[in-house]
Amino acid sequence: MSRKPQFKLAWIGAARHSTRILLYLLRRALFMSMPRQPWENAIRRIVVYRIGNIGDILVTLPALNAIRKRFPGAHIALLTSPGKKGAPGAEQILPLGKWFDDLFVYFSSDVQSWNGRLRLLRRLRKGKFDLFIQLPNQQSRLRDEVRNMTFARLAGCRCAVGFEVSQRELYLREEALHVPQIRESLRIYRSVASQLFLDSYEDILLPIADAPRRQVAGLLLKAGLPENEPFVVMHVGAKRQTNQWPLERYARVADEIIWRLGTRVVLTGSAAELPAVERVTELMREKPMVVCGQLDLTQMAALLERCSLYVGNDTGPMHIAAAVGTRTVSVFSARDFPERWWPCGHGHIVLRRDAPCSPCFKEICDRDLVCLKAIEEKDVLAAVECQLSRQVLPPVAETKGI
Repeated sequence: MSRKPQFKLAWIGAARHSTRILLYLLRRALFMSMPRQPWENAIRRIVVYRIGNIGDILVTLPALNAIRKRFPGAHIALLTSPGKKGAPGAEQILPLGKWFDDLFVYFSSDVQSWNGRLRLLRRLRKGKFDLFIQLPNQQSRLRDEVRNMTFARLAGCRCAVGFEVSQRELYLREEALHVPQIRESLRIYRSVASQLFLDSYEDILLPIADAPRRQVAGLLLKAGLPENEPFVVMHVGAKRQTNQWPLERYARVADEIIWRLGTRVVLTGSAAELPAVERVTELMREKPMVVCGQLDLTQMAALLERCSLYVGNDTGPMHIAAAVGTRTVSVFSARDFPERWWPCGHGHIVLRRDAPCSPCFKEICDRDLVCLKAIEEKDVLAAVECQLSRQVLPPVAETKGI
């Protein structure tokens, strides 16, 4: 390693150490220390703070489950925001009463003004919470952590944990290339585990109610898929352009799954992803089942629980599939930290190729998606065959370019 990356890594380490000290001192100044056990007399009402969409929420399941086990008698509320109104989040996918007893949802437009922020603050103060637990996001800046810490104190919380600067914009690429990364679910768990004395980390399955299971079973039966027939769910859309594997390649893979492997394919997607799904069906020789825009998130979870395999991009449905215990074949670009957002659990196959420009952290690629296009149809088909044959797999298999 040359001196320049060594200097940058030294700066990253020094910045991380100094921000930890600063946040520790500020937390000690604003909040009481966590009381010793027993917790029942001191911590009776807890608010857990986590924002984001489906993937951001599902990776918190191990932490949410451990918090509930640590405080079984406490009233726990989840404070969350999916961002814009209409965006999917915790309200659409997590069951009330399992890990939390109350749900506070706000949108980015609600807190753009001081009046909106004050309304949210008053709402929390009415809850009279003893403990504020932040499950920190991947891209958290020092000013964001100071803001959240101040907000928790103004909300009346006597204790607070989970404040950390997860990554820094300066030298971000060097950190991704040279600093070992861990799964996002494990990073979130570790951010609060030692302060709350949580049990050891374990992957948690998402529970599904009987109603969406019956609805999905009826939908499949109507389309000619009996209860015991295996099928593959393929999700061809993506949230961002830099996560989108070419649609024509999905079409060829779907044809091969149907024709050569003899397994039905069900194409899923949101209403906004309908043009992409229609394009795939136009390019296919075989006829898939299409349920694009027909399912809510609980029904999507029931469908993914029922299927034999998920095939698709790095998306929310990929995280749902992993959360319900279904194996996945996931096509990842190299735009982000390696491993950070891979599906939770075991038995998944992640297809990822490094490129000279990776990781770029871009929303729009200006290099013709070189990392994604290095993944060929034969790579995805080999992974699908491996999964459908139930061969023994390592915890996560990553394939990289030579």
